[in-house]
Amino acid sequence: MSDLQQSLEALKLALRTEEEGYKLYKSGAEQSKNEFVRSIFQQLFKDELMHVSLIKRFYAELNQSGSWMKMSTEEKNYKGLKGEIKTIFSQTLEKVKAGKEAITDTELKVYQKAIDFEKKGVKMYSQLYQETTDLKARKFYAFLRDMEQEHADVARAVELGRAQ
Repeated sequence: MSDLQQSLEALKLALRTEEEGYKLYKSGAEQSKNEFVRSIFQQLFKDELMHVSLIKRFYAELNQSGSWMKMSTEEKNYKGLKGEIKTIFSQTLEKVKAGKEAITDTELKVYQKAIDFEKKGVKMYSQLYQETTDLKARKFYAFLRDMEQEHADVARAVELGRAQ
């Protein structure tokens, strides 16, 4: 298989993974009765949609031109959950700790699934990063890996916050 074909297959895998994440988080947001949990899942599924869009653009460009495109400044600076989490977290976690809002066991199970899912994403993007020598591809995979790590960290923090 050529380098181009391997890259296109890697992007197809990334796309399927992000679409699976979108479904997981959309379902979590729709099922959650807790404002905090719903807010986290809503931002997570927005991030996954951004990843889907980004991967589709990169795939189309790579498929058409045979070379990786650069990420735009806006894409590189996308904050997503990282940008929203401080506000969401500070406003609502205190309610959870004070017993004014509860995170149910079902919601906690979805969080655990989210943590596991994001860890797999980190591993996948780390592997794709290692397998390519193209600098633009490496930056792209590093960006996605880092966002997935942020998602896992947030889900883990929520889980820990509930345990306190």
